Amino acid sequence: MPRSRSDKRRRVWPLLLLAAVVVVVALALLALPFRDAPAHAEAAKTELQSASEALSAGDHEAAGVAVARARDEVDELQGSVQGIGGDAWAWVPVAAGPVRDVRRLGNALDDLTAAAELGVEMWPEVTGRTSTLIDDGNVDLPTLDRTLDRVGEIEERFVSANDELAGVADERVFVGDRLAQARDEAHEKLEPLMDDLASVRPLLDVLPSLLGAEEERQYLIAMLNPAEMMASGGTPQSFATMSFEDGRVDLSDSVDYETAPGTFVPRFWQKVEGNPFHRGRLRMGTATMAPDWRVSGNELANAWRSLRNRPMSGVIAIDTIALSRLIDLTGPIELPPLGRLTGDTLVEALGRSYDRFPDKQVRKGFNRRLVPIFRERLLSSGSWVEKGEVLADAADGRHFAVYLRNAEAQGVIHDLGLSGALSDTDRDYLGVFTQNAVPSKADYWQDRAVHSEVELAEDGSARVRLRVEIHNDSPPYAQPGVDPRSGYWTRWNTLSVMTMLPKGASIVSRSVDGEPVRRAQNDFFGRTYQRQKIVFEPQQTRTLEVVYDVPAAAEVGADGSLAYGLDLDPQGMVRPQAVRVDVTFPRGFEVGDLPDGWRSRAPRQASYVTKGLTTSESFEVVASP
Repeated sequence: MPRSRSDKRRRVWPLLLLAAVVVVVALALLALPFRDAPAHAEAAKTELQSASEALSAGDHEAAGVAVARARDEVDELQGSVQGIGGDAWAWVPVAAGPVRDVRRLGNALDDLTAAAELGVEMWPEVTGRTSTLIDDGNVDLPTLDRTLDRVGEIEERFVSANDELAGVADERVFVGDRLAQARDEAHEKLEPLMDDLASVRPLLDVLPSLLGAEEERQYLIAMLNPAEMMASGGTPQSFATMSFEDGRVDLSDSVDYETAPGTFVPRFWQKVEGNPFHRGRLRMGTATMAPDWRVSGNELANAWRSLRNRPMSGVIAIDTIALSRLIDLTGPIELPPLGRLTGDTLVEALGRSYDRFPDKQVRKGFNRRLVPIFRERLLSSGSWVEKGEVLADAADGRHFAVYLRNAEAQGVIHDLGLSGALSDTDRDYLGVFTQNAVPSKADYWQDRAVHSEVELAEDGSARVRLRVEIHNDSPPYAQPGVDPRSGYWTRWNTLSVMTMLPKGASIVSRSVDGEPVRRAQNDFFGRTYQRQKIVFEPQQTRTLEVVYDVPAAAEVGADGSLAYGLDLDPQGMVRPQAVRVDVTFPRGFEVGDLPDGWRSRAPRQASYVTKGLTTSESFEVVASP
């Protein structure tokens, strides 16, 4: 008897149902390894964190063990999510999305673990007792090349991990946003690593050239004394040339104005075009009067060439404050006759040495030792990251700067914040710089407080009243006889007080201690500035006030809001200057969210206060009508 179509359907449906059950069971069995994936991922993360902490503590062996354990966990993870089970689930429409995201997270963790393996592999060559990067103060270029290659591989792994994370969806069926949370957590840790590597990568690219891989490079090292200030920082007190050729480092003997013939004699050298502080013959010690090291470094290199007839590849300027921080990192020094000095005692010992050692030949002897100490501590093995951080922080406070003749390399140095450049902001700007007008070492005691009162108009312009209060906190004169008011031992201080102002600023008035002085306005590469000579007795406080108009202190928004911008540059002083800025917006305006360090005492007012400006700062304060 023939079967009807309904009979056939009744037979087919049970078969299809049975087949579906078989497939589901099979997929469920294949998915069992996925249950262990989170545990493997968490274990790998824990091991990588342990490796990072071990490297920070200098325990390379423990770091290697932790990374190896992380690799085992990642391999287990990848075996579970990238195998046959994962392939099967990837074909199930509902499950395919989460499976792909789990695989992407696994791939990202795999890349990061591979990057850690590369880092641990290269670590012994770069730092530690077995390092071959620095040998007897020289740079081993083959080791440097291998290191740079590994850094490139690490960068590739970072990029690959970032791409994998970018493919993870914000939300998936069954898992919601749990995978996205894991993505965000990983990206939060990866992003700063990529940013740091991207910031130093240009330097790594030019580093072999800077170290003389292609031809000899010779740099002038200038040790600066912040007890006697120039606008750029401390006055250069000793010099040495450091040459690099095929990684070999040679340091000349340190010289000063007495041991290097001609340094104290006024002379001509090639002027940096546009530098208003270079007029006629100058002594080498006055080459750095410009506050921007891109100008002062160039001038100093030109001055040295006029003296020695040898072109420099660049200038490295470091003051005793930056050197003290390097010593604080690398350990105490012996500096006869001052004895054993730490990072905490170096600056004070040098600053007070003029009274302790009246014989200038004794002082100049230990001053000439400072450049070799800098070279030794900089090029000794180990703590490369920490040394870089110390010098970068010193550059932020204008205690360290690098000028290079090569435009590409100088651009890299500038982008890293090491060039000693002034801010280039088009809005409000404040930089106060003093300079010894009569040679002395009294800047060791200089206390300075700067107060800027800004009155904004609705068109973004501003009237600014700037007060610079300087206290000469010097002790009583310690030598026989009467204070000569100049020289090594004087407690008097005669200063040229310079205020660098915003671009296009127009000076309205100037006064010293309330007494008007002639209005004077000058230009430094598009930025307005003024200088005023002021004499300070011991323990005397005097105040310079400058009133000026700024054409564009704030940007005007389409809604009428005002975005006030302010950049601050410090001077590399022994005692960092105090700064207070009070900004008043037009009537009817109200200040919004404030940057760190700012507060509001009234709806249309905002204030910034710091007891010591130790780094360049950039702020924006927005108020709306």
